[in-house]
Amino acid sequence: MSEHQGGRRLQRRQRYFDPMRVTAIYENPATGWREAVPTLAWVWLLLFGGFYLALRGLWRPALFMLVVITITSMIFAPLLVIVMPAFWILAATQAQKVFHEHYMRAGWYEIDPWQQDDEA
Repeated sequence: MSEHQGGRRLQRRQRYFDPMRVTAIYENPATGWREAVPTLAWVWLLLFGGFYLALRGLWRPALFMLVVITITSMIFAPLLVIVMPAFWILAATQAQKVFHEHYMRAGWYEIDPWQQDDEA
């Protein structure tokens, strides 16, 4: 993969993360930018649901949650009290998978948090 764009060398922007606080690290191959998935992502997802996903830039899962909640409220509003917390709990249990699929679909590489110095 080329590190040159328009005749100049792009500077790699590396970020190093504490392996005790993150479960996975993903690197953008084009820019070298690294994003980490925190160990407590499931807690934040449980507390804030789709808002946390939108804040982290995972728009597709956030919009999916919004669509499910909207359709449920349009069909049968009292069911929303059961569906929304159940959906948030389900999303929280699958938080690592949601982040993994998002970054892999975008073409990022997964880096082992314990071996990130070797990748630099």
